[in-house]
Amino acid sequence: MTQSRPGKLTHVQTLFWEIDALRYTASRLDAGSQWERWTMLESFLLHFRNLIEFFGKDPDRDNLSVLAPEKFWTDPELQDKLRALNRPDLWEKYEGSKKQDKISRYLQHCTEQRLESKNWDVEGMLRDIVPLIDGFENLAPSKDRSWGPPMKPLSLSNASYSIATIGSGYAAPNWNKK
Repeated sequence: MTQSRPGKLTHVQTLFWEIDALRYTASRLDAGSQWERWTMLESFLLHFRNLIEFFGKDPDRDNLSVLAPEKFWTDPELQDKLRALNRPDLWEKYEGSKKQDKISRYLQHCTEQRLESKNWDVEGMLRDIVPLIDGFENLAPSKDRSWGPPMKPLSLSNASYSIATIGSGYAAPNWNKK
């Protein structure tokens, strides 16, 4: 069996994983084959969505949120500072109920919308979220990561990143080829 990700001992480490996965995938968007770039973009979008939910959406069920820091930080002063990182405008910008081209409609569900081409402003998305990530990491009482030191994002080109259905000229790979 393949382990899906490194073990996490705390909720803060869960958030560090999301941050580090976002950074890693952002750094790999221009590398490798077209398939690798598409995969990195989808992973980037998934981790970005998870983080904007953490920073900007009211918590429901067992979701971690800056609005409920008592679930993972005991210091009341740090809890107040973490609540100050709340950015509901980011959730609305990318996933709000009135948003037609939200990330989840391209990734989480098999929707009719997947036929529509969508270009993602990855650089703009990073500009939106990096201050929150940096603020969170600066506040975190422990910076421990069982998977090693965090990766800082590399500079991105001005390339356009998109997820769309592949056109009719595509020849499917032979996955059974030896």
